[in-house]
Amino acid sequence: MTKNTFETQDVFTTPIYAKTFKNVDNKKIIKYLNKIKHENHNVGTSAEGGIHTQYFFYPFPTVTETLNEEIHKFIKEGPIKDFEVKGTPTIHNSWFIINNKGDYNKPHNHPPYWISGIYYVKAEKDCGDLIFNNNAEMNNYATSYHNYNKYNSKEYRVIPETGMCILFPSWINHFVTPNKTNKDRIAYSFNI
Repeated sequence: MTKNTFETQDVFTTPIYAKTFKNVDNKKIIKYLNKIKHENHNVGTSAEGGIHTQYFFYPFPTVTETLNEEIHKFIKEGPIKDFEVKGTPTIHNSWFIINNKGDYNKPHNHPPYWISGIYYVKAEKDCGDLIFNNNAEMNNYATSYHNYNKYNSKEYRVIPETGMCILFPSWINHFVTPNKTNKDRIAYSFNI
């Protein structure tokens, strides 16, 4: 470092990864969900309304085979490389969430997992955004900002789109805003 200069070190970085999957047959998944959505799905979760299916463990439903392959490729491209993880982490569990009009998910996180994710099987405009909360202590201080950015934002908003997959560290608190449409918001969630 030369005189009169400085460098910035980002520490404790919190990455959020996004990718669109083109090879997943969402219609096939929706057909499967139409068969099982009337089963008893009595699972205690963050869901307020809607349907939260049972948790799936290996072997996963065959309808998710291609989707899970895409997720594993995505994990290798991003988190495994960035975090320099040893071994080959895989999906531990997964589930579907179907939010109808007015349904939402309360703030929560996914301990004890490393990475969690969500794939949007069906997502219309205004179907419920995914909001990540920044729990950094600085957000409690009385400071105002010209613009919000990666250093000072209190939240990060993801506007879902059909085919989009989001990966994030499991410890981040997040929630889903209410679905304002008359159409289902269908998501496949998972933990690594």
